[in-house]
Amino acid sequence: KAHGSIVGISSVAGLHGLPARTGYSASKYAMTGFLETLRIENLKKGLHVMVACPGFTASNVRFSALTADGTSQGETPRNEDKMMTAEQVARIVMRGIKRRKRLCLMEYEGRLTHFIKKFSPALLDRLFYLVMSREPDSPLK
Repeated sequence: KAHGSIVGISSVAGLHGLPARTGYSASKYAMTGFLETLRIENLKKGLHVMVACPGFTASNVRFSALTADGTSQGETPRNEDKMMTAEQVARIVMRGIKRRKRLCLMEYEGRLTHFIKKFSPALLDRLFYLVMSREPDSPLK
């Protein structure tokens, strides 16, 4: 009845390059492009396609993440207590589906990133560099 929805869980890194996460950003950009193309191809069919971009989310994915030398990352360099949970992400995705949103930015930083990119992408480059260079073991130091 609603013509269905397709949702891809992406990242702000799929909207603006994330330094020191080249492969991650490239895969998220590819997925965003795929979903946008899918939306256009199905425009006349009423298919809803949403790109969902949660912020940093507490999950076990860090145990399969690799560092630059190929070793397991193990612990995250970020405070997981301040991260979204998978359950919070799921609730926001469901609300986005109900509202038939095209892009679902889930936290303040993501919405601010999207806004700054429209008006000052060079500033956003510098801000992303600054944030990522402060991570422990960052290759940008």
